[in-house]
Amino acid sequence: MIPRDLPPTTGPCPLCAAVITSPAEDLPAPHPSPAPAFPIYPEASPANIQQPTAADDIETNRTRTQRSAILDDGPRRSILPAVVILIALAAVLTGVIWFAVNESKKKAKIAPPNPSNTALPVNEAHYLRIGWQTDAYRALKGFIAATTVKDKLPFILNASNLAPKIEEAYGGSYISDSDTPAEAFTVYELSESDTKRGLFVMIYDQPARLEMKEFFRPLASLEVQYGLQEADLLLSTVANVGNFSTEPLRVLAFFKRTPEGLKLDWEIFTQTKYRTLRNFAELPEVGNTKIFRVLISEDVPEQGRAVPGTRAYRVVDPANTSDGARVNVQVDSDTGRALAPINWRGTKENQPVTQSATVELSWSGTATTPTLNLTRLVCWEFMGLGGQESPTPPAPK
Repeated sequence: MIPRDLPPTTGPCPLCAAVITSPAEDLPAPHPSPAPAFPIYPEASPANIQQPTAADDIETNRTRTQRSAILDDGPRRSILPAVVILIALAAVLTGVIWFAVNESKKKAKIAPPNPSNTALPVNEAHYLRIGWQTDAYRALKGFIAATTVKDKLPFILNASNLAPKIEEAYGGSYISDSDTPAEAFTVYELSESDTKRGLFVMIYDQPARLEMKEFFRPLASLEVQYGLQEADLLLSTVANVGNFSTEPLRVLAFFKRTPEGLKLDWEIFTQTKYRTLRNFAELPEVGNTKIFRVLISEDVPEQGRAVPGTRAYRVVDPANTSDGARVNVQVDSDTGRALAPINWRGTKENQPVTQSATVELSWSGTATTPTLNLTRLVCWEFMGLGGQESPTPPAPK
């Protein structure tokens, strides 16, 4: 049964698929009839089937158009929120990518760590620990590879003041330091206080070498080996191992940090490599005076040669400790008073105190009786590195 208040509706017939329209409200309701064996729809009854007219076609087309619009708008309205969400996500993702790219550009623009910049504590600590080694090897390789004074000066500490002294030492000749290659130097650790002051050290240590193929050493008799007989001059000369072995060689390469990078201390390098302190002490020359970097400590006076009013001190080379000499210094002299802090004989100290220092040594006396003197304590530590030359303290009143 079709309800009376059903509004006019146009649609396909469920039986014949023809487009039909339900009757308007003002039509009289049909008389009730017995229920058929199967439902009968008004649209399908011959009485209700109407032939389509032009107006009906127009209305049908309008209805189809509206239905198509409704069907088309449905999916669009359903995907609109999803489109908005996707656009928002794209905007957020774009912002994240833009931020990441800008940050990477900022990091790329940051200058690489500068070892001389003390405002960067992390980089500074790394440089003081191991970073300096790269600069030290570079400076040492450049210095050793240079064969003239002019080429060596850029790698030397305080080169402008030392240029005349360096020229005099090499004599303008060809310079070869290939016997001490930079690759053979090893790192020597200094204290933290020294590295913070920009001081670093590398050392070349070559023990004595013996080339058996260069000589034939005869065997001494058992009497000579056990000391029952003295070896003759020929056997002593030919069989002495020291005559056929190279001397041990130890070289100190001190570096100091400057605004131009690490610079090599030429004076300690040449003193330890060429053992100038040993040559000065073993070859007396009256009137000769030189300055050396040494390790100094108070020593006992030579047996039977103690000089009243003096204290004995021993100065040794910092790399070759076998190169040294004993000197007597007047207690009441300027040098004696300057050395008083390391005195231990006759004080509460029970053992010698060794201190690095820069001293001036000289030879006095005559050619037959020369005397080695410590004429001046230039400064504690090595001059130009940790110490600076200071005036001699006045004598106490």
